[in-house]
Amino acid sequence: MPNHDRLQLSIGNQVTTRGSTFTIRKFREAPFTPVDLIDLGTISVEMAVYLWMAVENGFNILIIGGTASGKTTFLNTISMFIPPSAKVVSIEDTREINLVHQNWIPSVTREAEERGSIEMFDLLRTALRQRPEYLLVGEVRGREASTLFQAMATGHITFSTVHADSVESLVKRLTKPPIDVPLMLLDSIDIIAQVSIIKVGDVRTRRCTNITEVTGVDFKNGTLKTNTVFRLATGSFQFSGESKVFLETMEKMNMTEEELSAEYARRLRIMNLLREKKVSDFYRLSKLLFDYSVRPAEVEKALLRGELP
Repeated sequence: MPNHDRLQLSIGNQVTTRGSTFTIRKFREAPFTPVDLIDLGTISVEMAVYLWMAVENGFNILIIGGTASGKTTFLNTISMFIPPSAKVVSIEDTREINLVHQNWIPSVTREAEERGSIEMFDLLRTALRQRPEYLLVGEVRGREASTLFQAMATGHITFSTVHADSVESLVKRLTKPPIDVPLMLLDSIDIIAQVSIIKVGDVRTRRCTNITEVTGVDFKNGTLKTNTVFRLATGSFQFSGESKVFLETMEKMNMTEEELSAEYARRLRIMNLLREKKVSDFYRLSKLLFDYSVRPAEVEKALLRGELP
């Protein structure tokens, strides 16, 4: 529709036997931010900072969940952590991703009755020729998955979504027809974030129920070796205390454990300050995150003084 909402129509009574129907799927003009998701209880502050560091340091992330569980919303939110200097290419069936990055190429598929259709597979092949640093792919469901994982294996930082309700069902979905990705390629995944619709009291709401790191491939049992870093248990988010991502970040950035802990603590303070000052506007927060990637100490001092860079 002109305002980017999605409209689905069924006309007549042959397909929908009680008559014509219509469904409108509405989208927010400004996407949810990390501060919004924390305030809504979808993630904790600690999870937000973990994802911030993971995105910034180039780890591959898959977001899994059921229909309308908030996968694309989650993908768009964590993409705000991409450094401002990075080149980003997004590929979708319908434009839902919204970023403020200057060097961002949003691309969508095109349907045609005869010749001229452009599928996700075509866009993905073209995207790899554009040398993106970050590749954002809407829901993976077909032959494009093989190229996507080849891109991961060759060093492209990739975020995508998949319909699955657990790591085990994700592996089955990806390695069986029609997707058919070789199990060995799944080792390129670093993080799997699962989002779900759960009941809190009398209200159905969305939560990131666990964040799992992939530590290897179990060829004997045909599955992945994993470490669950965060999980939702008894109504609160719990941290396991162990993270492959943190260890690899120390190696990538040549940091000691003390330096990594200090940076994690500083980002926790930043995120809590943003919540206290109710800085959740998409464009304002994007600018602040960009500024932090260039001059972190100055941004923290400005926030502590009550100023917003």
